Amino acid sequence: MDTFEQSATPLYPPHIEPSTGEMPIWTLLRLLVANPMRIVPEAVYREPIVTAHRLGLDIAWITDPALIMTVLLGEADIYEKSEFERRVLGPNVANGILGAKGAAWRWQRNIGAPLFRHAQTMANVPQMSASATACVERWRTENVKPGQTRDIEPDMKDVAFDVITSTVLAGFNAGETAAIKHTEQINARYMHWDIAAAFLSLPERMWFPYKNTLVSANADMRVALKRLIARRRRELESQPAEDVLGRLIAARHPSTGETLTDDQVCDNVAAYLDAGHESSAATMTWATYLLARSPFWQDKIRAEVAAVAGNGPIEAHHIEQLAVTTRVVKETLRLYPSFPAMVRVTTQATTLGGKPLPKGTLVFVLIYATHRHTKLWDDPGRFDPDRFTPEREAGMPRGQYLPFSAGQRICLGMNFALAGLVTALATFVRAARFDWDGQQIEPVSQINLRPRNGMQLRLTLL
Repeated sequence: MDTFEQSATPLYPPHIEPSTGEMPIWTLLRLLVANPMRIVPEAVYREPIVTAHRLGLDIAWITDPALIMTVLLGEADIYEKSEFERRVLGPNVANGILGAKGAAWRWQRNIGAPLFRHAQTMANVPQMSASATACVERWRTENVKPGQTRDIEPDMKDVAFDVITSTVLAGFNAGETAAIKHTEQINARYMHWDIAAAFLSLPERMWFPYKNTLVSANADMRVALKRLIARRRRELESQPAEDVLGRLIAARHPSTGETLTDDQVCDNVAAYLDAGHESSAATMTWATYLLARSPFWQDKIRAEVAAVAGNGPIEAHHIEQLAVTTRVVKETLRLYPSFPAMVRVTTQATTLGGKPLPKGTLVFVLIYATHRHTKLWDDPGRFDPDRFTPEREAGMPRGQYLPFSAGQRICLGMNFALAGLVTALATFVRAARFDWDGQQIEPVSQINLRPRNGMQLRLTLL
């Protein structure tokens, strides 16, 4: 358990309400469509493992750090990536780094790994800073009035997209960018229907509301990505492969010499876009909201940035000096992890935490619930960045805090994402003040955890 010192008016930001007791099938279905995390029992937030049999499925929800590491690392061969997760992630990432297994996954991971080493990540900080600064300049160009209410979420998506497509995934033209952003809007609006269909094990050909819209938008995105891949293949005849896309196209398997197919390259690009764009945008959105609700921490970041960087751009050597900003980012990821859950399936009958799990059990590693577990955190619903001072963070067991997953499949771009988030948040808070407009926010669990109906905040440029 951790402790905290009182340093500001306590803030308890909105959370996802758990389910209490048994519920009729129609209530379960309604919650699945509205907000899938709403079906998680309240006991999951205070017990290490909870099992149930629902809708014909054996289910286990786990939140204990040791059990999580057993599933993700110690006995990972018993807990495979599931068909449920493949369906939820969608066809655009099925054979890429997010969906592949075994040797195919290891090869694809190794292709991109060099671009996320520390030195390369730090080399990308100037572009991260430029993308955030460009957003601030757009606010100035648009003559944002002091205290004007603005939906911050689209701004954060634009910044995150600009960062990823100007660093590790270069070469998108305007048409491809438009197709990708349109697909993301469609997925954000209707993906909950797809998640419900996967949970109910409905046949993939079966119709559900907005299915045709989802299929059409994702097909358009795939066409756009394949155009990009074809163009980059031609360019690589005379240019070196310096970004992830170039490396994916140019890669040769070390044993067979084979290359990735266009479909595999496409799946990987979609995976990097989701992990490096949508997730970062969601975190920036939640971070600005938390700071709008907590002027104390917003002022602390502003003072820190002034002391560290003055009026100049955020640079690589500033990152490790922005300790307060980093703690706020990490606490944001605790309260609102980009990916609220991971799913595995048991390949054989086993026992976990004293609970028997039949073969085929869906095992949900609930990151969201682990980060708010009453046995792991003091006052878990409270916004408290001082949980992440170096001393206190060092005392956390593996598996207690996992915004970037853990084990073999820990996020390849974790340090890249953290550097980008710290750079962006520091840039925004130095340039503008964010205030809450009183809107009640509901976190919604889709693939990413995001606010329903956007994030309206009052923005004042400084």
